[in-house]
Amino acid sequence: MAVSLVIGFAVIRDVEWNSLSTAFEDFPIAYGLLSLAVFAAATALRAYRWQVLFIGDKVPLHRLLLVQNAGIGLNSISPIRIVSEATQFLLLTLRYRVRSEQVAATLGIQRVLDFVIGAILLGVGLMVLPSLKGFTPYVIGAAVLALVSVLAVPVVIWFGSRPGLTHLHLLASTSSSLKELIRAWVRLSWSFFLTLGYWILLGLSAWVLAYGMDIDISLLVATLLVIGTLTFVALVPSLPASVGTFEFAVFYLLTTIGVGDGEALGFALVIHVILFLPPILITIMVFATWAITGRKGIMPSANDVLAEEPLPVQCPPD
Repeated sequence: MAVSLVIGFAVIRDVEWNSLSTAFEDFPIAYGLLSLAVFAAATALRAYRWQVLFIGDKVPLHRLLLVQNAGIGLNSISPIRIVSEATQFLLLTLRYRVRSEQVAATLGIQRVLDFVIGAILLGVGLMVLPSLKGFTPYVIGAAVLALVSVLAVPVVIWFGSRPGLTHLHLLASTSSSLKELIRAWVRLSWSFFLTLGYWILLGLSAWVLAYGMDIDISLLVATLLVIGTLTFVALVPSLPASVGTFEFAVFYLLTTIGVGDGEALGFALVIHVILFLPPILITIMVFATWAITGRKGIMPSANDVLAEEPLPVQCPPD
């Protein structure tokens, strides 16, 4: 709360409120809805990217879409952004009984791909956009984070194959699943390009809204804006849904490249709703539905798990 209030005050202090009201007088509703539609397409593409990474278990796309959004939505309303992957892991393994090693490996590779693509796009932006030279330390930090995440994969594989650690079943089985994923280079390459497409679609969503609000930024700048802002709010503790910190990041980045105060804050408020509200609503819907249907439909008991026959494994061609 303290961080959000301080950051929010920094934004409020620098805004000309007359310019903000002007930005909303003729708000382009059609462009807002189009931006929301593009964001929905990006969300679906992200779920498909996840499905591609499953080698053994064939998880339906709609199930991954719900689980992914439930994790993101729950993560959004949490003060510390550390519950997304944990929520997704628990939902897939306990509710849908997907093998834990498959879920852990695919969640880890997804995060690595996000870091790598983010660093690549930020590096490209730094090279072609002179106005971003002041963000060089941030881009270097993103590159270091991407490198560390890539190196973490062989480290996990190495630890999982150590004889003294084989009693740690999840570590050993996740290590084996990571080996399978690395060997499946076609899937991995396809998922890499799907990840790139996901971030570009997010940038396109922001660019469509900016165009409708007469904010002159390119698609590359819009994409970098989304990457930088989402990374910032993931690292900085804040109020639920990143209230205050999100607006600060967008406002600061846009005003740095010459966008007016009112336009920058108005854009920040709207794109905040577009990016954060749908996953939160899906989270509420998912957990409310499961609460209504009762515990029996949510998670199996220990006896049910032991008594159930293993699920058939489908192996799609690589």
